[in-house]
Amino acid sequence: MKAHIPINVALTALVILAATASPVYAQCSAPKYVSGAWQANDGGTYHLHAVGDTIWWVGVSGDDGRTWTNVFRGTRNGNIIDGEWADVRGKSWGNGTLKLRISGTTFMEKIGGTGSGFGGKRWGRGGCNDTQ
Repeated sequence: MKAHIPINVALTALVILAATASPVYAQCSAPKYVSGAWQANDGGTYHLHAVGDTIWWVGVSGDDGRTWTNVFRGTRNGNIIDGEWADVRGKSWGNGTLKLRISGTTFMEKIGGTGSGFGGKRWGRGGCNDTQ
């Protein structure tokens, strides 16, 4: 014979469980602007500054820029940024172009480019682990 729990007992248990449960909070929130520090999958930190549709950055390797430091200037059109980069310090002296896709204010990815030596492919920020 199959045991049945009366519906009122089940509902009461559900209400008690919901009332004693801990609140759930977002673990990270999106920054309001694109400008600020971004972390990339190459171990570097990129300090972006948006001036209208122009995006500037200084990228610094994880060893305070001793391995590489680069600069970038690009133009944002919707969620695409096209621009040029160049190494200005470090062991390699690459340069070229980059085409990036930006999603909101917390994720960016490389979708094209020319030149040699640029290692970053994904950037994230805001406390979220989006660079993996």
